[in-house]
Amino acid sequence: MNLPTPRLRLIPGRFLRVGLVGLVVLATLSVLATLQAGTLVRFRTALGDVVVELYDTEKPLTTSNFLRYVRSGRYADMFAHRVVPGFVLQGGGFRVANRGTSSNAVEAIAEYANVSNEFDVGPRYRNLYGTLSMAKKGASANRLESVRQTNVALAFPRFAGLGTNVVTYTNAFPEVSTYEVYTERIVATNGTGPTQVWVVVREGVVYSGGPHSASSQWFLSFGDNSANLDLQNGGFTVFGRVVGDTNVFNRLDTFLPVPRATNVVFPAEGVFRELPLLNYNEPMSLAQLFNGLLFVEITELPALPVPVPDPGLPGVRLGGTLPLAHSVEVAPALQGPWLTLTNFAGRADAAAVADPGGAGPLRLYRLQVPFSLPRPE
Repeated sequence: MNLPTPRLRLIPGRFLRVGLVGLVVLATLSVLATLQAGTLVRFRTALGDVVVELYDTEKPLTTSNFLRYVRSGRYADMFAHRVVPGFVLQGGGFRVANRGTSSNAVEAIAEYANVSNEFDVGPRYRNLYGTLSMAKKGASANRLESVRQTNVALAFPRFAGLGTNVVTYTNAFPEVSTYEVYTERIVATNGTGPTQVWVVVREGVVYSGGPHSASSQWFLSFGDNSANLDLQNGGFTVFGRVVGDTNVFNRLDTFLPVPRATNVVFPAEGVFRELPLLNYNEPMSLAQLFNGLLFVEITELPALPVPVPDPGLPGVRLGGTLPLAHSVEVAPALQGPWLTLTNFAGRADAAAVADPGGAGPLRLYRLQVPFSLPRPE
């Protein structure tokens, strides 16, 4: 069969992102233009798998930092250590060493250097339902009795004339001992590492990790957290969002702080005061606690396969795998109408997609992920 010579036409990518996660392929018999999605990662839990698209282009430092932990194996045997119903699931801070043995133990995930905050870099994505963002160093409080005030001119001559006091902490963070006071802020002056900020309040002194203190820990938002996470500590950088069917993601928001057999928020004290447990009984032994942890395995998925023209029929051929529900659509023009050629619940193999009207002068194909959430702009 003699097929017509394709008319090539490039369509700028900015017109193709609307409503899509994945990619768009515009083609007659040849691929004319593609729009590639960000890196896909899978959060595998006992409650099911959640797939997240990362914003590689828009938040490059944050995405690279996260993928470094994934690729290096530092997230191996990680568990979610905090859940607040309707707010966030938090992980990336702790793992179980020697998991599955009698000598298992909780240990902090080894951190790389902190990553610069990209909340206001590029698109200002809001912390909405289904977004993935970086957590920051937590805050800790000290009673004012633990602070000793001294005369600045006598004790620290280099601060003379500043009209401030200097406070010295005597029982916490001993590696940082000297601070310079400005009204309601104390700025670390030890000269090492990133600037650390202490905020003076009536009840005590609260340490904040600062806007650039994100390292390994992350949030998945269960609701619209923009009024909170967007406005504090320089904003929490959103660098990805759940794609695909959100039913499994919603199961992660079923933990409650009430005694019951499953999905309990367990007050294990300290940093684990909001620990999600899959199984619960009273009294709780240490072995039972380990068995009930919500482990989260994060793996990087292959890039979305680009559809290519199928030489054996009018239509396209999809290569590779795609564990998301998706469809292939066709239109004679960018403005449509777009018609669905086929639907997939997920694919483990390559597939040919025939187009009964594929002999037309111009055919545009797109790969659509129908359940994906839009980017939170």
